[in-house]
Amino acid sequence: MRLQHHQVEEIMDTSITYMDRKLFKAAKDGDMELLFNKYKGGLDQLVDGEQNTALHIYSTGGGREVTIIRILRRFCLSTRFEIRREVSMEYLKQLLDRCPRLLRQANAKGEIPLHVAARHGRRKIVEFLIKRSKEENVELEQMVRMTDNDQNTALHMAVQFDDNFQVVRLLLKEEPDYLSNSVDTRGITPLYLAARRGFFCSVDEILDKNYCQPRALLGSHSRTILHAATLANSEQTVKIILKSKKHLTKQGDEDGRTPLHYAAVSGYISVAKALLQSYDGSAAAYLTDKEKGMTALHMAALQGDIAMMKCIISHCPGCTGIVDKRGWNFLHFAFLTLHHARDISRDELINYHFIRNFLYHKDVDGITPSHVSRYGPHSSSEISHPVWDEKSSQVAENKTKIEQVLQEICKIEVAGILVRDFNDIPDAATDVSYKRTDEKIRQTHLLVATLVATVTFTAAFTVPGGYKSEQGTALLCHNAAFKVFIITDSLAFFVA
Repeated sequence: MRLQHHQVEEIMDTSITYMDRKLFKAAKDGDMELLFNKYKGGLDQLVDGEQNTALHIYSTGGGREVTIIRILRRFCLSTRFEIRREVSMEYLKQLLDRCPRLLRQANAKGEIPLHVAARHGRRKIVEFLIKRSKEENVELEQMVRMTDNDQNTALHMAVQFDDNFQVVRLLLKEEPDYLSNSVDTRGITPLYLAARRGFFCSVDEILDKNYCQPRALLGSHSRTILHAATLANSEQTVKIILKSKKHLTKQGDEDGRTPLHYAAVSGYISVAKALLQSYDGSAAAYLTDKEKGMTALHMAALQGDIAMMKCIISHCPGCTGIVDKRGWNFLHFAFLTLHHARDISRDELINYHFIRNFLYHKDVDGITPSHVSRYGPHSSSEISHPVWDEKSSQVAENKTKIEQVLQEICKIEVAGILVRDFNDIPDAATDVSYKRTDEKIRQTHLLVATLVATVTFTAAFTVPGGYKSEQGTALLCHNAAFKVFIITDSLAFFVA
């Protein structure tokens, strides 16, 4: 239930008093002397710039400051000081005794104190507010169901922080059915929010109540809570969801991409293993997306992620032969992304005996993975094709088609993440320029090496003092310094 603007106006009088520094501090610290005795106006009229009342402010992070000293004895004695705020139930009681309408008074964002306390994990305050609403015969259901301007319930607020699961438990105890299935203006449920952040304790609390309808499992773009947990790279959240919702492993988003697709693109190995080890997980490896007909293995190959490819293949070897809409198998994609420096990774792939067969599988244009390896952006001549003619007129045509595929791949996104960005790969003209530059550098290095060798040999065979022409021996052959020179010169020649 959303608190309408006209309802807020009924609660609040037009004569508003804005808090000064002293009143704000009194509201935050729970200073009853200043707030109740020296301030003479109505507490519902005392607000800050965002229309927060004293109860809102106290629920945010108020209380008396308490210093806690912790002595740690793990490896060595050390002292740690923590400053916490101690909640005063007496202050809260007197605040609502003097102005009961504060319980449901909203601020400028439409948030009542329960929303604020839930968001900040103030379990004791949430517990007090719920108890107080029951004592005053205020309809608890109405208060717990209230939403802010964005249709967020108190449960939406609570699941946004990891250590708030106790608040989540309190709220679900009162209204499990309604709160579990409530949606904000974006159509997002508290369960989806918790999964997207990887807060497995809150996810476990909500799923444990078993009140979630199918709609509660979905977020934007038809992504499920399992997609959300995968994006959060939370293995524990994924495992908790799979306990009761195994079927979600095969459920795709609006583009037909499963959580395994998401894990493959993001490189989340532990999450991918958790998905593949579930009952329906390996079946998800066979599923293709709507746009290009790509499997999770194809997307892992596009990333050049050998570990992810081996993970998927080890759990589901049968998916290796699946081709996309253009007829490309995963080796086509792998050879697009694996560099010369990573040819050992290529060897890792083709050493699987059943994978070597895919090296010469043709797509709709007759292009094989070995063609891509030879003429792709990281081309290599180490993997040859038995019938590929270097001088054939098809070479230029197929190289053009490979470049077209690269352009298409650059546009593919999964959950806003580019599957592969080939902008760092030089085009054909630039590649030729690079090759020419490399050739010039090699020639320069060769020239320098030749000069160094010439100087070295000249120095090695030039003897100080000259020779005796009739005997062919050095004039200084009996000189001690000359002998030292011969030894050092020989060493220098050997090293050169």
